[in-house]
Amino acid sequence: MTNIETMAQFLTKQLPAGSLGGVRPIRAGDELLLRPTELEGLERAVVSVRRASGAGRNLARELCGRMGAAVAEIPRSSGRGPVWPAGIVGSIGHDRLFAAAVVASTQAFGGVGIDVESPAGLSDQVVELIGSAEEIADFRQMPCGDKVLFSLKEAVFKAVHPRDRVFLEFHDVTVDRRSRTATTRYGRAVQWRALVEPRILTVAWW
Repeated sequence: MTNIETMAQFLTKQLPAGSLGGVRPIRAGDELLLRPTELEGLERAVVSVRRASGAGRNLARELCGRMGAAVAEIPRSSGRGPVWPAGIVGSIGHDRLFAAAVVASTQAFGGVGIDVESPAGLSDQVVELIGSAEEIADFRQMPCGDKVLFSLKEAVFKAVHPRDRVFLEFHDVTVDRRSRTATTRYGRAVQWRALVEPRILTVAWW
């Protein structure tokens, strides 16, 4: 099974009904997939940034179409987040090699988030910034645990911020590895799933 197939299978199996996820490699020329409003604010960005954005938005548009909400463009809001079509919540993420996206119906979900990261580790100084001692000790029982914890909190932020509009630091989210849930400091409860190999891929929803 290829890396893409492994990640796609993870999303198919782990995402709940009413949502769709996808992942694709970032390729040369993907920067040309950006539509006019999607390009706004990125005109001076380096090619790698525009390329990753083009791959992610192309995938997100495809998923919206599969959800019955065909959309020509997914522009950025004033807060830099994606503006989704009516009836849809979603999230886009990427690393250097892959772009990922998830969309869901607003009838069933308040928000969804996705993040993809390389399995490279984090320094101890960075790890201390993203989790409590208890979280770090717990997640270090699994492969790439520090990076998984980081990625999960990124996915949670993406899932809750569009609706709640509350700025969160990493320590404002508590992640429980065993229950596969996370809770924000103001009480928002979120479910999550994580893939460790071949890439760290995390999804969160509420």
